[in-house]
Amino acid sequence: MKAIAVDISGRHRLDDGRYHLVCVAVLAALSPFDMEKIEDMRIYKEAADDVSMDTIADLVKKACSRYKGIILAERGEFYSSPEWRVEAILGRKFKYAESVGERKAIEVAHHVSLAVHRMLHERGNTGQED
Repeated sequence: MKAIAVDISGRHRLDDGRYHLVCVAVLAALSPFDMEKIEDMRIYKEAADDVSMDTIADLVKKACSRYKGIILAERGEFYSSPEWRVEAILGRKFKYAESVGERKAIEVAHHVSLAVHRMLHERGNTGQED
């Protein structure tokens, strides 16, 4: 199965009153018990005034726009909304991770998004447009 695992870091408001979000989309070939291959990865950053469902959905849409396949995420990414609702908002096939392979792909996306978020803040590049 080909899928796009997504993870978002930066949901904590910073001193400037904004949220500096980093979304990572990992395009991967998955089996039920493993991540067979990472085919591509896209990192997308954005500064936002809120972390509403619309903001999160727009960020995920942008990060996944190049890729075909079902979008995978952890329940917290979309505030535990039902899959049918998230799928309707994204306008694409969506599901929460269940298998070991799906969870491994999301784990990779999580590690990358957290590392990029930390690196941007260490360098003082907090998501503002270049």
